[in-house]
Amino acid sequence: MGMLGNSTRGLLPLQKQLLYRACVVPITTYGFRLWYFSGAPTKAQVSLLATMQRKATFWILGAFHTSPTSGIEALAGLIPIHLHLKKLAKQSCLRAATLPSQHALPSLFSAHNSKGAHPHPQSLALLTDAQSAQLRSPLLDTEALLLNLTKRFDSLHPEIRPGCRLLDNFPDHISFHPCDRSNGHTRKLQFDALDRLCHEASSNPLTLVVATNASVIPPRNMQAVSVAHFWRLGEQVSLSKGRAIALDAELFAI
Repeated sequence: MGMLGNSTRGLLPLQKQLLYRACVVPITTYGFRLWYFSGAPTKAQVSLLATMQRKATFWILGAFHTSPTSGIEALAGLIPIHLHLKKLAKQSCLRAATLPSQHALPSLFSAHNSKGAHPHPQSLALLTDAQSAQLRSPLLDTEALLLNLTKRFDSLHPEIRPGCRLLDNFPDHISFHPCDRSNGHTRKLQFDALDRLCHEASSNPLTLVVATNASVIPPRNMQAVSVAHFWRLGEQVSLSKGRAIALDAELFAI
């Protein structure tokens, strides 16, 4: 790492930051859910990881060792390690909602989150109140988060199977019209055709016209916004808008 960080022939700071995030962080946080959960003593482990990230930040930026940790982490584009662990823990809890009922983990949850799986002998559903009060486990964090989750996921839903998707069932109802941005005349004809199509659709009471777009305001450090307008018979009936990161703004709009 010292050779790669050579200021004359080494990597650029952006490349070193990418190397740290792609190689070092996944290794150091592997299996962290075994010790990172509510009620567990995590101060020593988090302090050790914070020291590691501080050394990595010095390696990335070449900053003075007396520089404040929060400042150099911001300059290096690194999230504080305790917040990163909190984010990973929440993601791991939410990922449990996407597991199929045949997975081993639902059998350890309560009946509400077991997805119909047969309870394991060590399941939360079979614990007494006294045992539940003394238990400290990542399963309790996952259980508490899943109870407050409003959206439900089905990893084996029929609509995601090959042959059952939307394009497979209704191929004549969906068409794609690519836009040629290089030719101004062709682009104008495409917009005119789109206007005629929207006018025809607006006259049909059984048709809903949805227009979506994403906006990323320069400079790129501004919040990206996605908006969708819903029209029926030429009148706007609904409006949906949300915030997303710049890379996902257009996908969020769709």
